[in-house]
Parts: sequence; C-alpha cells; structure tokens
Amino acid sequence: MLSFSSARTLLFKPNNIIESLIHKFPRVYISCVALVAVSGYAFVLLFPLSVLEGLFNIYTALAVSDVTNWQAALTWLVIVLVAALTSYRSTQIKPKPPVGLTLAEDKAPGLFKLVQQHRSYYKRPAIHRIVITEQYELDIVKTPMWALPVWSTNTMIIGLPVMQCLSPKQFECMVARRIGQFSKRYNPITNWLYQLRSIWHQYRVSYKQQKGFGIEPLKWFYSIYAPVYAMVSVYAARQDELNADTYAMELFNDRDVLEMITADALCRWYLHNQYWPAAHKIASIDTKSLPAPHSKMSSAVHAIKNGERLDKLIDNAYGEKPLSSNAMPSLRDRIKNIGHQKPCMEKDTSENAAVFYLGTSVKGVIDVVDKLWLKSFLEQRKKHRRQNKIKPAQKQLTSN
Repeated sequence: MLSFSSARTLLFKPNNIIESLIHKFPRVYISCVALVAVSGYAFVLLFPLSVLEGLFNIYTALAVSDVTNWQAALTWLVIVLVAALTSYRSTQIKPKPPVGLTLAEDKAPGLFKLVQQHRSYYKRPAIHRIVITEQYELDIVKTPMWALPVWSTNTMIIGLPVMQCLSPKQFECMVARRIGQFSKRYNPITNWLYQLRSIWHQYRVSYKQQKGFGIEPLKWFYSIYAPVYAMVSVYAARQDELNADTYAMELFNDRDVLEMITADALCRWYLHNQYWPAAHKIASIDTKSLPAPHSKMSSAVHAIKNGERLDKLIDNAYGEKPLSSNAMPSLRDRIKNIGHQKPCMEKDTSENAAVFYLGTSVKGVIDVVDKLWLKSFLEQRKKHRRQNKIKPAQKQLTSN
C-alpha cells in the first residue's frame, strides 16, 4: 500500500521517483529511450515508404477494372502526391553547423596537435573543424548532411571560458574525456542517444526556418518531438557524461581527473551564479561603453581559484543538483563514479589553457568572442524590451 510520505514524494518530487526507477531498471529505461529515438528516423522514412506503397496499391487497383478500385486508386494517388512532396522537401534540409569563431590550424597549432593526439589514441571520431564560442562548453556536435542523421560532419565546440578557466592539464583532460566519449568503444548506445539530443534539435531549427507547402508535417513533428526526446533522454545523457569521465582515466591518473571534474564544476557554478549575472547587470546599466566580459574572465576566475573562498565555492558546487533538463551530472555523482568521495583541487598558479594553446592569437580570439557575446546580448535585450512593451498593451486591451 502506498504510504502518505510516498504519495507526497510522488506528488511534489516526481523526479526523485523517476530517477530511482531508472537506476533500478537501467536497461528498461535505455530500451525505452532507444524506441523514442528510432521514431525520429521512422517518421522521416514514413513519407518515401508511403510513396512506394501507394504506387504499388495504385498499380494493383488499376489492374482490376472496378469502380471501387478506381476510387481507391485516386485516394492513393493523393497520398502519393503529398508524401512525394514532403519527401522532396525533406531532402532540401541541410542543418547548419554550429556558429562561432572557426579556428584555423596555423592560429593555434598546439590546440590542433592536442586534439589530433587524443583522436589518434581513441581512433575516433574525425574532427572536421574547431569552433570557439562564448559559452562555457566543450562538446562534439554532429551536423547531418541530409534528411536522415546517417552521414555527418563533426565540429568540436570549445567555449573560450573553458580555456580561460582551466589550467592546461585540466583542459587536456577535458578534451580527452570528450573525444573518448565519442569514440564509442564502450558506450555505443548511450553516446548515440546523447548525440541525437543535438541532432533532433538541429532538425527542429532547420524545419522551423523552412517555408512553403509540403514541409508542415515535418515542421510540426519536430517542434514537438525534439523537446520531448531531450526530456526523456536526459538520464541517458548523464550516464554518457559519466562514461566520458572514465575515458579520461585511460590517459590521466585518477587525481588529475578528480581535479578536472572539480575545476569544471566549480567554474560552471561560479560563472552561472556569480560572474554572468554581474556582467549582465553591468551591461544593462552602463549602455554607453561596450562590455567585454571575456577579457576580464581569466583574472576573475584566477582570483577565486587561489583565494580564501575556494573551499566555500567548491562546497557550493558540490551541493548543487543539476536542473531536470541538464545533461551534466552533479559533481557528487561524477566524483563517486571515478571512485572518490569528495572533491579536491589544489590552488593553481599556472597560466590558463587559453594563453597556453592560443598563444599570440589569444587577444584576437577574445576580442572576436566578446563581439559575438555582445551581439547575442543586445538581441536578447531588444527582444526582452519588445516583450515588456507588448504585455502592458495586452493588459490594457483586456481591461477595456
């Protein structure tokens, strides 16, 4: 019988119940997510298969000269025409690769060499381009080349904040974990499910931008399917992130991996909760001078990593639980996954990875990334102001 405490937990904290069931029946959960993932492929294939089936049924109906069969043939003809048009429109879809500063090899030879060394060790995947962005992220994004995610190009996205916040060794460890994760030697299923989170989102954006008759079925489907898949696959993605940490331990000892995990969680927490809120506030108040948050980020992070508040900030990061939509596991789970009980990070006085790997190009990269950030910030501020103007007008119309 369901107790009062269990009922209250289910009502107010359903995520806890769901997570416990997933941990108890992991294979059942992965199988269910895989079925949801396959439905994305099936919907795209539905239209060309409908064309083939429709043509066969038309041929069968016309072979018998009967009024009923002629009516069926006309019905199938309409289905074939609609399915053929949708299939044709789907072949015109080409998701765009990630946006950012595309890095040339001669501008950062050390970084390209590092990526190639780790790729050679793990054997896969091929990296076709490296893009620097303004966010704290380090990922490999597959961009499908046509309507089905079978053949893709691989872009390594490296957020400039990652390079500014981490030491060279910590950054090298981060690169190793991500490349190892996408080599899929031990995690083919979870990494496939992880990749599709980005791929289905790319299809959603691409179809949303398309106009014209025939694209509506795919546009409507992916507008609903992509966020639903992202929601149901979040625990599979977290498991794959834990697998990534174990890949890093093939090239680095557990102490190095522990420090990387701790530094990664600390910097994520600090930037999200303190640095970016302060930067946005300053940018909103001081509208005359152009903000340049990335030019000041290295010194700010260096101060907290070597200051008296370091242990307190690590405790804050250690106690934080991920949002329900966040694929990155908690610091507590990541540490436990590699066989440790508590976070650890020594004070770091070395230069950061941005200076080490970008060398003389670092200032130019920071300037470009700050411009990208400013453009995004101004667009969001403009959108926010427009929404604030619409709300009072709607309230006034309602009151009248």
